[in-house]
Amino acid sequence: MRYVPALHAWQLVVPHEDAAGAPERVVSQVVTLHGSQSAGHRLAVVYDDATDRIKLYVDGVTNAGATAVLPDGRPGSGALQVGRAMSGDGWGEYLHGDVDEIRAYRGALTDRGVLLLG
Repeated sequence: MRYVPALHAWQLVVPHEDAAGAPERVVSQVVTLHGSQSAGHRLAVVYDDATDRIKLYVDGVTNAGATAVLPDGRPGSGALQVGRAMSGDGWGEYLHGDVDEIRAYRGALTDRGVLLLG
């Protein structure tokens, strides 16, 4: 997941393979209000293995452009990484901000379930 200031958008990016320097593609995007001066955003990503769908939520809201089909999702090969991404031969794309809270759940939350997290 990354934020693109020029687009005022949060994007969910998926590499084509689990390897350093692998090509990546944006599979979902949520555009926020221009110049939003909020105290932050509540972000959620839900992958439903039964339907092969992945959704990005910003402040409990998703849209058609924030949903993608990812057939044959693959398991990660390491620990969950927050605030950085594998880039070339090492870590990069560091988050310029703060992360207040992280939650991970077994199973896929519904749209309502994500909204109730707030």
